Amino acid sequence: MKHLISTLTIMLLAVSAFAAPKKSMFNDLDSLGSNKAIAERAKAIDANNRIRVVQNRSVDRDLRFEFGVSYGTMAGGNAYVDSSAMGFMADFHITPMISLGVRHSEFNSELNAEGKRVYDAAKANSDVLTPAVDFPESSTMGVVTLYPMYGKLNFFNAGIAQFDLYVLGGYGQMKTQNGSSPTWTAGGGAGIWWSQHFSTRLEARYQDYQDKTMYGTGDQGATSVSLGIGFLL
Repeated sequence: MKHLISTLTIMLLAVSAFAAPKKSMFNDLDSLGSNKAIAERAKAIDANNRIRVVQNRSVDRDLRFEFGVSYGTMAGGNAYVDSSAMGFMADFHITPMISLGVRHSEFNSELNAEGKRVYDAAKANSDVLTPAVDFPESSTMGVVTLYPMYGKLNFFNAGIAQFDLYVLGGYGQMKTQNGSSPTWTAGGGAGIWWSQHFSTRLEARYQDYQDKTMYGTGDQGATSVSLGIGFLL
């Protein structure tokens, strides 16, 4: 009998020792619900919510002037002529999303390889027609530019630059070797604003105008691509 009582006593002590930490563990878990701050944070978590964060432009372009120079080439137009252009730009930024400006280009035009071949053939043989050529000399246009998209660039962790993708359209006057005609343009580009006063632009535009030759007046369509630098005041 004494042996049985001793055995039962030992079993009861073991069960009590095992149950005590278990009860304490459940009490700790239950106590989490009593911390209101943690409970409120847990309720606020919603895996279906998505937060969109858009940073403002780092370079201020409200009511600011920008002046720049560019260099580019013109493809298309007269098939016998190659042209490069030194450009001058001026823009008044009403807001970061719209600006009014002027584009002026001074063209350096010459016969390309095909044009020289045809001219040489015409000089050597009177039966060959001289090609009709009217060299573009300069153009001046007023433009409206819209900047619908922008972002930021990290250059090798050396600094953060802001860029804008833009579209533009304009109208003005094209001067050629034999006269002048109205011209219009449409295109777009990317502008990078390195600081509050310095920018670069890569711009591509289609430009339509008329040239005048001995055979009459003809429509010409050319695509110009230019790289420019600008300064904001």
